[in-house]
Amino acid sequence: MKVLKSIRTVCVALLVVVMSSCDSWLDLKPIDKVLEDQLYETEEGFKQALTGVYVELNQGTLYGGDLMFRMVEILAQRYNLGSIGSYKEWVAYNYGDDDVKKSIDGLWQKMYSLIMNCNKLLENADLRKEVFTGDNYNIIYGEALALRAMLHFDLLRLFGPVYKTNPEGLSICYNKKFAYQGSNILPASKVIDNVLEDLKQAEQLLVKDPVITEGPRNSAASDGVNDLRLRTYRLNYYAVQALMARVYLYAGRNEDALSMARKLVEIQSKWYPFADYNSLMESGNKSKDRVFSTEVLFGLENKQRGEIFTNYFTPELDNGILAPTNTSLLNIFLTESTSDCRFTPFWIKPDNGKYTFRCFHKYEAPEESDPFFSYLVPMIRISEMFYIVAETTDDETEARACLNLVRRNRGLVAFEDTEMVDIQQVLEEEYMKEFFGEGQLFFYYKRLNVSSIPAGDDSGMVTMDEVKYKFPLPDSETDYRN
Repeated sequence: MKVLKSIRTVCVALLVVVMSSCDSWLDLKPIDKVLEDQLYETEEGFKQALTGVYVELNQGTLYGGDLMFRMVEILAQRYNLGSIGSYKEWVAYNYGDDDVKKSIDGLWQKMYSLIMNCNKLLENADLRKEVFTGDNYNIIYGEALALRAMLHFDLLRLFGPVYKTNPEGLSICYNKKFAYQGSNILPASKVIDNVLEDLKQAEQLLVKDPVITEGPRNSAASDGVNDLRLRTYRLNYYAVQALMARVYLYAGRNEDALSMARKLVEIQSKWYPFADYNSLMESGNKSKDRVFSTEVLFGLENKQRGEIFTNYFTPELDNGILAPTNTSLLNIFLTESTSDCRFTPFWIKPDNGKYTFRCFHKYEAPEESDPFFSYLVPMIRISEMFYIVAETTDDETEARACLNLVRRNRGLVAFEDTEMVDIQQVLEEEYMKEFFGEGQLFFYYKRLNVSSIPAGDDSGMVTMDEVKYKFPLPDSETDYRN
């Protein structure tokens, strides 16, 4: 990895963000060293540094845009964008286009800069254990490890080979130390090993996470002390387990994926109840929880979430709107659209006469704001764990029960015991409906090495291969290594 001045600048900027309350800068040491020394003097400083990483995940180049509802959804042919500006290059998988290359390079640099910040936090935590109280060392250290693992895993899903057919293909580097120069490019299987090693350690460190005994606690404390509350906004113990299940499944380790996903299925009803169907479908409800917040194991707090809707999905946009055709949308929801709570509250036909297709309202700000779900952007939800069990179990009864539980809570008719069900076909349909605007469908296609997918403009099927599924390494990276 190139010793990029821009990455160093990002790291310093993140320290400035979390240290903005400090007012004594009269020191001859370099500014980033001053910031670092002051930041990590106290437990509160470590909390600020960790929060800073979570906040930066909301950047438009990451999960506040490209990795959530924009780039990876375009690659999954979610929208009808064939002739719209630079989007058409993404639709065509033209990774050699200058603007596309610039976006890929920016994503790469930003993700590795956040990995560097995780590593800096981890290194300082090991040196200054005495500043921590209670279980905070384990909680903070565990979350930082999990963040490092998550970032590397998504880099692998973007830049790595199709794992199913080429697990030993070269992919990315796995950085475990703070350094402006990266480590060696590894085979995909070695990256998976490192991801799982970090997640297993994180799981062990988070065994006293209050989410286990008290649930996510997604409300502010009455005394104003919110430490270890709002655990959905953090990579908590259950979120780490869910991420492990996702990684195991991607790596084809189905037994491990099944074992981990079952753990989450078992605690679902206690801590992660399904969204209230009647409330979602109620026409006069001005505060609809369209992100199904009670089901989210881990999500980001994005204070600008309402701008996602106004900048990309609102029918008030004159051009550049992200929307599927009516035909492709109805093909996804088949004949069950009117009863499916993933359709009626989300997909609304505008009454301004500008568009004839339905517009996507998942990220629209509720008219009556709620301090929690108004800002929530889902990263991992409990329904995915039911889908993983259904996909990996050898027990057809268990698979059917998992699918039926999700379907019933979405307003759909359950499959009869005697009914012939193509589990994998149902799962593909569910991924299309469940995770719209959440960036998971492209990775689903890549994991299974799907050979063709429906075109976003209804022109037929798009042939897929490893060239389309795999981002090329950025020029800044290849130039350095050559």
